[in-house]
Amino acid sequence: MKKIRAFKMMLSRGVVVSDEEATGTDLARLMDQHNIGAVVILKGDKVIGLVSERDIVRRINAKGLSPDNIKAKDFMTKKVVTAEFKDGLDKIYKKLCSVDFRHLPIVDKGRLVGIASQRDVLYSLLSVDR
Repeated sequence: MKKIRAFKMMLSRGVVVSDEEATGTDLARLMDQHNIGAVVILKGDKVIGLVSERDIVRRINAKGLSPDNIKAKDFMTKKVVTAEFKDGLDKIYKKLCSVDFRHLPIVDKGRLVGIASQRDVLYSLLSVDR
């Protein structure tokens, strides 16, 4: 995954995406393969959901459901909060602090361009290079 520095923040440009028909197992494998904690769910170019490791643990495993048989559309976070690329680090930080999410898709004119995690923002605020 390519990281670029944007407004003094590391932004993951190579966002891993999937569609709403992917199973919990498919999404867990994607996260494992790319060493990431969340996958953005798209319909066309539109962000319609987000699936995180927590979603898989809490909404599938903890309820005794089979990740092979449940699709993203049935357990993903549907009310996805996004940030505009032009917002900059301060606004993105404030937005991440005000929601219960650890990952924030970054859009530019409505189109997905990256994703910022709480860790990305923290490291950027502390000027830690990775």
